Amino acid sequence: MINLIGNEFTKIFKKKTIYILFILIIGYILLMSIMIKATDDGYSYYFYDEWNVEFYESSLHDLDPNDPADRAQYIDFKTQLDLQNLSKEYGNRSWQVFIINNKLAPYINTINSHEYSDEITEEAYNEAKQAYNTALEKLESDDWKYFVNADLAEINASLEEQNALKETTEDTATLATINNTIEDLELQKQINEWRLEKNISYAPSFLNNALDSYYSNMTQLNSFGNVDNLDDEEYQYYQSALEQSSLNRYYIENNISLETDNREIFINFFSQYELFILIIGIVIAGSIVSDEFNKGTIKLLLVKPYSRVKILLAKLIVSICMIIIAIVVIAIAQLLIGGIVFGFDSLSTPAIVYNFDTNSVETLNVFAYVALIGIGKLPIYILLSTLAFACSTLFTNTALAVAVPFLGYIGANIINQLALMYNVKQVIYFVTPNWDLTQYLFGGTPLFTELTLPFSIGICLVYFLIMVVVSCIVFKKRDIKNI
Repeated sequence: MINLIGNEFTKIFKKKTIYILFILIIGYILLMSIMIKATDDGYSYYFYDEWNVEFYESSLHDLDPNDPADRAQYIDFKTQLDLQNLSKEYGNRSWQVFIINNKLAPYINTINSHEYSDEITEEAYNEAKQAYNTALEKLESDDWKYFVNADLAEINASLEEQNALKETTEDTATLATINNTIEDLELQKQINEWRLEKNISYAPSFLNNALDSYYSNMTQLNSFGNVDNLDDEEYQYYQSALEQSSLNRYYIENNISLETDNREIFINFFSQYELFILIIGIVIAGSIVSDEFNKGTIKLLLVKPYSRVKILLAKLIVSICMIIIAIVVIAIAQLLIGGIVFGFDSLSTPAIVYNFDTNSVETLNVFAYVALIGIGKLPIYILLSTLAFACSTLFTNTALAVAVPFLGYIGANIINQLALMYNVKQVIYFVTPNWDLTQYLFGGTPLFTELTLPFSIGICLVYFLIMVVVSCIVFKKRDIKNI
C-alpha cells in the first residue's frame, strides 16, 4: 500500500500542471501583497467627487432661481455644490469632511434659502450664519471635540426630555416608543463618550469604523426583542450582530486598531485562498483515475500484485493528502511573502474572537486560530475532492469530474439560503449545511438549530463513505479489456 501511495505521489509531481498552479498561486499572493502595501489603508469617506461637482454646476446653469418652479431645486443643488467645494478643501480622508457633510448642510441650506427666497426670516438666517461661521472656525482649528461635546449636550437634553415624558406617560404603546428612543440616545451618548475618552476623531480609521459598526449592530440587536421567538434565519442575524458588537466594543475599549497586514491576511487565510485549495484538490482528484483510462495506463497498473480496491484507495489517500499539502504550501507562501512585504511583527498580535458559550471576547494565537479554522473547513475540501474522485472513477471523464464538484460548491450557499428562507428542515440531512464545522467553533450556532457537531460529522462521514464504496464497487467490476 505504501509503495502504491509513493508511486501515485511520483506521478502527480511529474505533472507540470501542479507546478504551474502553485506558481500562479504564489504569483497571486505576491501581487496581492504588493498592491495592498502600495495602496492606502482604504479608509475614506468619498464625499467629494469631481463628477458630482460637474453635475451640480451643469444643473444650476439650467435652473432659474427667480422661477418659483425651479427655486427649491436650485437651492438644494446650490447647497450640495457648496458642500462639495468645501469638502475639497480638506480632502476625503479628513475628519472635517464628515462634519461638513453631516452637520453643515442645514446651515448652508438656510443661508442659500435666505439669498434666493423670502421664506427665511432674518433671525433664522443670522442664527444659521453664526452657527456656520463657528463651525468653520472649529474646522480650521482642528477642534473635532467641539462637535462631539455639542452632540453630547443635545443628547443629554433629549434624554432629560424623554425621561420627563416617561414619568407622565401611561399609554403602553407610547411608553414603548419612549423607551426605544431613550435606548437609542443612551447608545449615541456612549459612542460620543468613547470618542472623547479614546481620542477617536471623525477621521476615517479602523476605530472610527468600529464605533459606527458598534452603533449599527447594537441598534440591530435592540430591534430583535425576545430572542426565543426568532426563527433560524433571524437567529443567525442576531448571532452575527452580537458577535460584531462585542468585538467592536473590545477594539474600542482596548484601543486596538487592526490594519491590513500579514497577520490580517493570514487570519483570513481560508476565505482568501479557499478557491485555490479547491482547484488543486479537485483537479488532482478529478483526473487521478480518469487519466489512467484516457492514457491507457490502467492496464499496466492493474497487472501489479495489488487488489483493485487497494489501488483505488491509494489514489484517494493521495488526493486527500494533496489537499493538506496545498494548504501547507499556500500558508507558508503567504507567511513568507507577507512577512517580506509587511514584516513579521504583526503575527505576534493574537486573533480576537467572540465565544458564545462564555459570552465574552477571547484572544487566541494566530497559528492556533488558523489551524482550528482549517480543521473546520477540511470536510468541505475532502468531500468535494471525493466527489471529483468518484466522478472520475464512475465516468472516466476528467472535465466532468472537475465541473461537478465546482457546481456543487457554487450551489451550496444557494441551497442553504433557500432552505433557511422557506424553513425546509429536511435539508439538514443533506451535506451542505453540515460540512462547514467552523459554525460550531467558539460556541457558534449552526445554520439550523437542529444541527449538532456529532450529527454534522456523521452526515459528512455517511456521504464520504457512500462515494468511496460506490467508486470501489464500480472500479472493481469495470471491464478494461477494450481500453
